[in-house]
Amino acid sequence: MATQYVMPGRRRGIALRAVCAVSAVAAFLLAVMAANDLYFVGFPDSHLTDYDRAAETPKRVLMWAQWGLVLFFLSLAVAPIRSTVRTIALFAGLVGLVAVAVVQWVGIPWYFITHLGLDNGVGG
Repeated sequence: MATQYVMPGRRRGIALRAVCAVSAVAAFLLAVMAANDLYFVGFPDSHLTDYDRAAETPKRVLMWAQWGLVLFFLSLAVAPIRSTVRTIALFAGLVGLVAVAVVQWVGIPWYFITHLGLDNGVGG
C-alpha cells in the first residue's frame, strides 16, 4: 500500500485551518449561549429586575462581538493567506474570544450585581 507524502508546510496549513474551524464552532456555541441568556430574560413571569435592564446593552454588544468572531474564524479558515499570518490572526482571535467570554460571564455579573449592588431577582 503506497502512502502519499504530505509536505510539512502543507500539513501545518491543514492543521491551522482545522483549528480555525473548531474555534468558529466554539465561538458559535458561546454566541448561542449569549443569545439564550438575553432572550430568556424575564422568563417565565416577564419580571425584569434592575440587573436585567442595566446589563441588557452590554450583553447584547458582547453577543454581537461573538457572532463577529464566528465570521472571523470562518473567513480565517478559508482565506488564502500564509500560515504565519493565519497563526497570528488565530491567536489574536482566540485571545479576543476568551476576553469577550470572560467579560460576559464574569465581568458583567460582578460589576452590576456585586459592585453596584443591583437586584438580580435571586432570593428566598
